[in-house]
Amino acid sequence: MNKFYIFLISIFVLSCKQKAKPVDVESQLRKTMSEFLYKTVNNDSSKVKFEIQGLIYFRDPEFYECEFKVKMKQANHDTTDIMKARIAKDFSKVVRMS
Repeated sequence: MNKFYIFLISIFVLSCKQKAKPVDVESQLRKTMSEFLYKTVNNDSSKVKFEIQGLIYFRDPEFYECEFKVKMKQANHDTTDIMKARIAKDFSKVVRMS
C-alpha cells in the first residue's frame, strides 16, 4: 500500500508542468520581434537600429496578439511608432499587422 502512494505522488509531481512566467513571455516576445525587425534589413544594424520601448500583448489560444512601441534610428533621422504583430505560441513565426 505504501508503494502505491509513493507511485501516485511521483506521477503527480512528474506530471505537473511549470508554466512560463509573464516576465519570461514578455522578454521572449521582445526578443522575437527584435530578431524579426533586424531580419528585414538583413541583420545590418549599421543602417538602422530598433529599440522596443513598450509592449502590450494578449494571449490567444494559437498566438500572441502584440502591440509594440518601437523607436527606429537611422543615420539622418529617428522615429517612434506602434507596430502590431501576431507571434506564434512557440515564438517561431511573426506576422505583421497593418
